[in-house]
Amino acid sequence: MQAEQMRPYEYMVYPTLQTAWIRGKGLLLFAGLFFVEFGAGLFLAASFLHTLWGETAGWLISGVLGGGSHFLFLGHPFRVYRALKRPGKAWISRGLLIISLFQLFAFIHLALSFFAETAAWVRIAAQVLAVATILYGGFEIADVKSIPTWHSGFLPIQMLLRSFLSGFAVLLAVNLLLGFMQPIPAVEWISMILLINTCLFAFALVSLGLEEGKEKVSLNMMMRGELKWMFRLGIVAGGMIVPLIAALYGFSVAGGRSSIAIFMIAVLLQVIGDLLLRYALMRTGYFRTIFPCAPRDFRK
Repeated sequence: MQAEQMRPYEYMVYPTLQTAWIRGKGLLLFAGLFFVEFGAGLFLAASFLHTLWGETAGWLISGVLGGGSHFLFLGHPFRVYRALKRPGKAWISRGLLIISLFQLFAFIHLALSFFAETAAWVRIAAQVLAVATILYGGFEIADVKSIPTWHSGFLPIQMLLRSFLSGFAVLLAVNLLLGFMQPIPAVEWISMILLINTCLFAFALVSLGLEEGKEKVSLNMMMRGELKWMFRLGIVAGGMIVPLIAALYGFSVAGGRSSIAIFMIAVLLQVIGDLLLRYALMRTGYFRTIFPCAPRDFRK
């Protein structure tokens, strides 16, 4: 893998890590994508259960944390209106337009809900825009054709499912903690979501390897390289093994007050694992070499 100070010819014979999306100011873009998608997923899940606090929290996370990170990432934040003029040419323009519309319709829906009013078409419009908001992040990454691990048709669907299910799990866990739901059905639903998300994590890693082919640069960097401890502890242990154990436990017991802490921890760890999995995907994204191979002693 490349060194930080790369000689001009090295990009032709060594895989070259991308840095614009994940280092320095690029971390703001990464954070913005995560918070926008997670917040939209939480809002979407809460809207199906008619849970006002969840809808409000999702709207704020998506708008304040996600939108704020996008705003700070821009070189000239106060010229952001110019980006809206090119929705047919750039995903960032489409994304800003979609996020703005989602925030608008979600706000109208929340305002009506606070005054005990209902407008089904506003809620449905907000739900559709929440789905579009999540898909935008996936399509923006997948549109980068020069990075093999990103250019995947499955990526937007993965982002949609994991964002929605993570938001759904957080919603159920908090409702269970606050006593808004009966323990038995809540535990059953949380267990099912933890199990499905674990399978989605495994699918994401398998598809990552398939997209790379024989090179396996990203997977090797995750499993054996500088991200190995984050991968082993955060993604595999925290995001997959602990939630899987909690899910199996939830299926085997009737569900009661004493088990709430287990599921709260499992849900939290899986959300963190999802964040780390996205980070690893962005951090290990690389441009292929121009030449198929390089001599072993080339750097010498």
